[in-house]
Amino acid sequence: MLKRGALLTVTALALATAACDRKPTGQTVAVVNGDEISAGELNGELQAANVPPSADQKQARQQLLQRLIDRRLLAQDARKDGVDKSPEFLSRQRRMTDELLIAMNAERQAGSQKLPDQAAVDAFIAKYPQAFGQRQILSLQQIAIDPPSDPKVLAPLANAHSLDAVAAELTKLKIPFVRTTGKVDTAQIPPEVLKRIFALPPTEPFVLPANGKLFANVIIGRESVSMSQEDMRKAAIGAMRQETTQKDLAGEIKQLRSTAKIEYQPGYAPVADKAGAAKK
Repeated sequence: MLKRGALLTVTALALATAACDRKPTGQTVAVVNGDEISAGELNGELQAANVPPSADQKQARQQLLQRLIDRRLLAQDARKDGVDKSPEFLSRQRRMTDELLIAMNAERQAGSQKLPDQAAVDAFIAKYPQAFGQRQILSLQQIAIDPPSDPKVLAPLANAHSLDAVAAELTKLKIPFVRTTGKVDTAQIPPEVLKRIFALPPTEPFVLPANGKLFANVIIGRESVSMSQEDMRKAAIGAMRQETTQKDLAGEIKQLRSTAKIEYQPGYAPVADKAGAAKK
């Protein structure tokens, strides 16, 4: 009779042998050191790459599969080095999983939303003309910084009313920055934010986040973008759905907080919670 240790060893060897014997058949398009890549994964890569319909789809799939294999090999090598066991990896993995779950749940809820009628869509377009009938590509002068761990350190920038003033304040605060230029489509900025931006004086900087950085911007040029009525209505429906999703999400958070059990280590509770606890 096999002892428990020997049984576990035999089981592990059997699983390893089975992994090595995996073949790329059915829904498995490739096997990398026993790790399967499914047709669904490849289709996801194709969708994310946004390959134009006019491109050679077969060639695109082959190229994306090779890129996926390279990524899988690098991930396997990282696991060999124990990266997947590090506290930093586990923290980032948890954050990415949370964000993916929230995004996919929001997409599911958005798909079940009732489509707004034409009158509501036309009213939305009229309410935010800069995103539709008066859509523009804005040319920008920018100052880019990495977001600080404590946003309060940027409070002095509230008194900076030009990019030069922003640069001077950042220099005083010893925060590294880079001067650059860029463009932004007004259709990609939330309408309420865009409304506040256009209400600013011409040289007044406004801040927008992008690609993990913060950008202080000043508009230096505008280029009109023509849109058909049909395109405007499609874009408006998307914006209206996003607006509804954000409102629903805020309401859901409020409801979930009201029933959740949240406990803080001393010193980490919000000030309002401390005050409430003191009253009790």
